[in-house]
Amino acid sequence: MKLLHLTFFLLLSSLVWGQTASVEGRVVDKDNDGFYGATIYVQEDSLKYHTRSNSDGYYQLQVPSSKEITLIIYSEAELFSYTLNLAPNESKKLPKTKFSIQNYTEVEIAGTKKENIASIEKIDINAIPIPGGSVERSLIYSTAASSNNELSNNYNVRGGNYNENLVYVNNILIYRPFLTRSGQQEGMSFINPDFVEDISFSAGGFSANYGDRLSSVLDITYKKPKEFKATANGSLLGASFHVEDKISPRFNYIVGARYRSNGYLLNALPTTGAYNPIFFDVQFLTNYELTEKLTWSFLGHLSSNNYRFAPITQVTNFGTINEAYSFRVYFDGQEQTRFRTFTGATSLNWNASKRLKMNAYASVFNTNESENFTVRGQYFINQLETDPSKENVGDSIATLGVGTYIDHGRNELNARIYALAYNGEYQIKELIERRYFDEYKDKGKFTFGIRGQVEQFDDVLSEWRMLDSAGYSLPQAPSDEIELYNVIKAQNTLHTFRANGYIMYSQRFEKLISNYPAKIVTRQLDSLGKRVRNVYYDTVESSKSRWSFNAGLRGGYTAFNNEFYITPRANISFFPKKYYVKNGETKRRYVRYHFSTGLYYQPPFYRELRSFDGTLNTDIKSQKSAHFVAGMDYQFEMWDRATPFKLSTEAYYKYMWDVNPYEVDNVRIRYYTTNNAVAFAYGLDFNMNGEFIPGMQSFLKVGLLHTAEDLLDDFYYEYINTDGDVITGASENQTIADSNRVEPGYIPRPSDQWVNIAVLFQDRMPVYEKFTVSLGINYGYKLPYGPPDFERYKDVLRQRAYFRTDIGFGYDFLYNSSKEDRRGVFRHLEKCNLSFEIWNLLGIENVLSQQWIQDVNGRYYAIPNYLTSRRFNLKLNIAF
Repeated sequence: MKLLHLTFFLLLSSLVWGQTASVEGRVVDKDNDGFYGATIYVQEDSLKYHTRSNSDGYYQLQVPSSKEITLIIYSEAELFSYTLNLAPNESKKLPKTKFSIQNYTEVEIAGTKKENIASIEKIDINAIPIPGGSVERSLIYSTAASSNNELSNNYNVRGGNYNENLVYVNNILIYRPFLTRSGQQEGMSFINPDFVEDISFSAGGFSANYGDRLSSVLDITYKKPKEFKATANGSLLGASFHVEDKISPRFNYIVGARYRSNGYLLNALPTTGAYNPIFFDVQFLTNYELTEKLTWSFLGHLSSNNYRFAPITQVTNFGTINEAYSFRVYFDGQEQTRFRTFTGATSLNWNASKRLKMNAYASVFNTNESENFTVRGQYFINQLETDPSKENVGDSIATLGVGTYIDHGRNELNARIYALAYNGEYQIKELIERRYFDEYKDKGKFTFGIRGQVEQFDDVLSEWRMLDSAGYSLPQAPSDEIELYNVIKAQNTLHTFRANGYIMYSQRFEKLISNYPAKIVTRQLDSLGKRVRNVYYDTVESSKSRWSFNAGLRGGYTAFNNEFYITPRANISFFPKKYYVKNGETKRRYVRYHFSTGLYYQPPFYRELRSFDGTLNTDIKSQKSAHFVAGMDYQFEMWDRATPFKLSTEAYYKYMWDVNPYEVDNVRIRYYTTNNAVAFAYGLDFNMNGEFIPGMQSFLKVGLLHTAEDLLDDFYYEYINTDGDVITGASENQTIADSNRVEPGYIPRPSDQWVNIAVLFQDRMPVYEKFTVSLGINYGYKLPYGPPDFERYKDVLRQRAYFRTDIGFGYDFLYNSSKEDRRGVFRHLEKCNLSFEIWNLLGIENVLSQQWIQDVNGRYYAIPNYLTSRRFNLKLNIAF
């Protein structure tokens, strides 16, 4: 009987001692910002009971109950301790732990989802004067992306074109409409700014888990709502709203809709007429935790873009001070473009264990696009009087050309893209002996994935242009046929399949420096529950330097051209020691040096297969490139700001072969559908951001670039007259005596922009701090262009540089006010801002492209197509 009682007592004791309690709290730095990565552990059993603070500084940890324990909160340079004795199932919230150093968020952490891709500072789109109001437009201030068209969401990166950029939203690859030929038709970007939680961007040298494009990756992560929030925005161009909520511990959602009508902005273009663009979209995201380890998500997006335009007149003045011209057109007809797109994606995310995570995705993209236009233009080219001493200065003194053209098109494209994908990661851990505790640390990580995609394209093209001018379209006997200047007739069907996959390994190596002076703070709770604080100086394993690298292989197969490829990619980063002592104080810093390289192939997509006459060349192969990128990220303190300043610099070189040359008309890219060129791009990028004004992020970017290509089979003949001179259109002696074959060699690529500068500066008015000012400046060097004859070697002319200044004046109704102090409707609002914006403040006539017109003497004129002039906007932004 005694033995039975003893056994029962021991079993009961083990059950009681096996029960746990929980503690939670927050760790902050000296500026009360969340401290990421602080270690929290139980000193008596650190292997079993330990965790780290998240990006906001919060932590939660299960701890032993019914006995006295010591809880340690540790950050390499400082240590806090708490003595606790909690009852079973008791939950205790500890006081806020404040370190005396500033925490800098690291760009790359081995073992996290994103490798070698920088998380950039998110810009409040509603607070800055951007005509498009899109995330993509904000990239021109904070990344290597550039754009010379305020009407478009497209961007170039380091000498590439729009089709060379990857865009992901929650790991789903995003597509855009295919028939878009101008920024006016584009509509809104897929990315809804109200949904965005995190933005990551790489301008080259990205890792193997990202897809097969030549230029860049934009990786967007949407929010996971924790509470009810809502926003509403309205301006002269449209309105939007969004609602998000977590309606149960397992279920959350975000839903939003946007409406936009750009007619007011488009009326600032040189071509007057009846603009009627109507763009609308709705987007929905939901997350549901099926179990603690299994989460289901669904992302849906439906958009409708209708663009109608009936042009009336266009007046464009061009030339120089001494030689000025006027181009005047009178129009008949109209154009109508309609895009209907749907994107649906669902995913299952399974955290199988602390080491293994797996994700499965299924997505569909469907687009129905049509463009119908018949527009007749009757034009006059006049020479203007330039002598300021004459009364008729600026008036027409001669008519140099008269003509008529008709643009006609009836184009339809239907596309469907179905995809299945699987991604996984396996974490390798090792036991690390610390001075105060031992723990399992992430040693390395295997990441792997596979994706299959079915593509179906049905495309009908019927497009022609008639030009009635000197030498064109005049009825010729005996047939009396009218010769059209340009004809595109095709009916294409492409149903194909492609697959790709990757495997990647990441690891980091740390070097610990001991005997490093640091301040140690211990805090204990006495029997009365009061905090007792002790400070002394000791040495800890404080200064940790780190190397990290990842290397991977990516492979793929495209069915229509029977091409298989494998591309290796790798990058390495070095992080010098985090802590240093200055004037007896322990300070933290963030510095990263990095180098990345690899092969980046771009298998052709539908538009890259379609040639100038509309036919498909399915024999074309992937464009190929090798990237070499070296750079540095440095965060530093200045002016006692709450967040550090960040400086990033990168030098890069890209060599490309099997290049598919192209020409750009507005935003439409037309490919030669050949692999007959080699190319290169090199340059430097400098980016800096920080709080020049407390609480408001500002950005400065400078980019230097040169890119050129050599078409391997192009040439032309240079003719010599009897005087020994090269014959040109202006030569008096046109008698040919000899000729030379000329191979042009390297010529500038269409995106060869030597200098790109962007500034976004935000400020508050002294004393009246509810008033804000946002100033955006964008400068781009002259882009190359040439005559529309599809002879690339002629495209060596340079159009004028792009320079644009936008400014916004705002009033923050709720700045520095608590809800208790507010009255009326303001008690229910989290944010209420009213902005007055001036777009193109200086009224500069920026040139997008050229229209080539011939006069009666056969001389061609490059008529500039100007972008928008000055416009005003009023915008209201409300958050609940």
